[in-house]
Amino acid sequence: MPKLEIPIETLTDALAAQEGGADSIEISRDLSQDGLTPDFDLVRHIRDQVRIAIHVMIRPHARDFIYTDREIDVILDDARKLAQTGVDGMVFGALTAENRLDLALVERVAQATIPLPLTVHRALDFSVEPEQALAGLIGVAPRVLTAGPASTAWEARNVLANWVSRYGDRLEFVVAGRLRLEEFPEMLEVVRAPAYHFGSAARSGGLVDVEKVRALGAVLRKTSL
Repeated sequence: MPKLEIPIETLTDALAAQEGGADSIEISRDLSQDGLTPDFDLVRHIRDQVRIAIHVMIRPHARDFIYTDREIDVILDDARKLAQTGVDGMVFGALTAENRLDLALVERVAQATIPLPLTVHRALDFSVEPEQALAGLIGVAPRVLTAGPASTAWEARNVLANWVSRYGDRLEFVVAGRLRLEEFPEMLEVVRAPAYHFGSAARSGGLVDVEKVRALGAVLRKTSL
């Protein structure tokens, strides 16, 4: 059965996601900016309190996905430190000045997170030639969080389905990007990805809503029967 992931910023949200039946959470801060590197103490505290899988965002700024040498040093240091916190994986993405996925930097971060897997986040979605980038990620990073080449995953569902079909035996796709509950059944049927990442659709008043997470999980279970 496909897995359900919820991005969170607080312990309260983490516990709500777990209670609702999520399979994993992604910890970051400033979700309004698509997530930045969270406080390490918060990561440890959440790890102590939840049983489900935890992925942690590494992203020092929201300006773009291009990083200076000094920022790269911070990124690599953060990756090494977070790998010692007992979490299950890191989330990172970068672009070159030419707007291509920065495979060299992704590989450096992946090496820094060993033995934990690296998820390449939505920097891919803003890159030129994303399919070439996907081919380059094989053997470098095992997991890709993406909305495809569109502003929402729903708009890109046919492209995402093609990516899953072509690369899904070598990359684990986590579909994300303004997914809504009412779109979920068709997304599952068309895309057939192994994981789905829900932000606002799992929230009420900005907080993770246990019942909304349960509703998303119910769609997964029903579709998988």
